[in-house]
Amino acid sequence: MKLEKIALIAEITGGVAILVSLIFVGIQFKENAKATRSANASATIASLAGWYNDIGNNSESSALFYDFMADPLALSPQQRLQAVMNIHGIFIIFQNSFYLVKEGTLDPEMQNALTSVVLGVVDQPGFTFYWDQRRSFFFEEFREYINDILINGEPINSGYKEITRDD
Repeated sequence: MKLEKIALIAEITGGVAILVSLIFVGIQFKENAKATRSANASATIASLAGWYNDIGNNSESSALFYDFMADPLALSPQQRLQAVMNIHGIFIIFQNSFYLVKEGTLDPEMQNALTSVVLGVVDQPGFTFYWDQRRSFFFEEFREYINDILINGEPINSGYKEITRDD
């Protein structure tokens, strides 16, 4: 009789220990998911900030980006290539973010922010030139997402056409 009671107490204790372990694992999993989302957001923001700093802190790059967006055909082939590569760099970041949001490891608000960036340039000749040249370099699902923005979005007038630069 004593051995049965000890076995029953051990079984109950083991069950409680398993339940406590599962609760702990659930909490750790939730914290790990939060840490992953935070790390992905930080990496995305760092990538975007790096791109913007590279363009914004270099007057030649800024002017090239500006001129490309306003009228890509007015640039030399080498300048167009440089501008396309610069824009392609940020679109690789956008595509990566798109898939991180889809898998749930990046907050959807980040995708909304990136969509706003795209909406800010879709009405520019340089963006049309870029997208016509490079869309095939992206995964089909991301292409559809950007095409949907192009068709259904309301572009923010970024003013490239109205602003003139002193050369």
